[in-house]
Amino acid sequence: MLTVSLLALGLAVLPVPTAADAPPDGGGCKVVDGAGRCLIEAADPARPGGPRAREPERERERPSPGRRDQDRSSAPPGSSAQGGQAPPAGAPQPDGGEAGEPVGEVEFTPPQDLVPPAVSPTVLAQRAIETLDLPAPAVRMSVSDLAFVGVPVWLWIDPGPQGTGPLSATATAGASQVTATARLVAVEWTMGPPGAEVRCPGTGTPWTGQPEPSPDCGYTYELRSLPERTGGTGRWPVVATGIWQVDWTGASGGTPVSGGQTVLLTAEQPLAVGEVQVLVDGGGG
Repeated sequence: MLTVSLLALGLAVLPVPTAADAPPDGGGCKVVDGAGRCLIEAADPARPGGPRAREPERERERPSPGRRDQDRSSAPPGSSAQGGQAPPAGAPQPDGGEAGEPVGEVEFTPPQDLVPPAVSPTVLAQRAIETLDLPAPAVRMSVSDLAFVGVPVWLWIDPGPQGTGPLSATATAGASQVTATARLVAVEWTMGPPGAEVRCPGTGTPWTGQPEPSPDCGYTYELRSLPERTGGTGRWPVVATGIWQVDWTGASGGTPVSGGQTVLLTAEQPLAVGEVQVLVDGGGG
């Protein structure tokens, strides 16, 4: 029988620590709460698997000083691996900026082929004018189908905002915008015979049965509308041309722009012109 004493194993009787004195991981001493004792594991160094047999494994687990220095030297400057501390937020950085802030701003300029071409203000003005949809004059006369030589004919067109304006429309493209405003400024009448033209400053005065000539827009025929004079139709072509003044203003790329132009719109109505024959009877007995 083999008897092993505590002195042969090189053990000493240690004070029994309490649960409060024990290290967080137990430190190899397990306190038995029921008995209030600390149990210590003991091993015979001479036995296989004892402390001497496990020492090479512990040596292999320890990092060599050279490797530790190599890992520390390969860490980036200022890292915790070299023993330094990372710079606090807002501190100057090696590149001249501050932590958490951009170093600088970069302005991006798109290639020229990706920038849409600028739209001419004149082109936008034409778009706005087309949107206006200006009306042609509605021809009105004091005679409906037949006039007579020497009898005054009253001429006018339908008044009102749609016939005279002002009418406005806006066209926009990119950074350019143009607003066009149109007003009727005059109406020109061609009555058929050569040189028979009348320019009226406004829409004219509607006829209500007056026998006298129109105060502002009228014509009195001197020639009949014979077929040989009218290309075989027997009617004079009465053409009314509305003259619209269109002014436009706006901005193109932040620069003020303006302009104007004249728009002519026509309407036609044929009119037969006859002659009143007066038979004078001298009478007799």
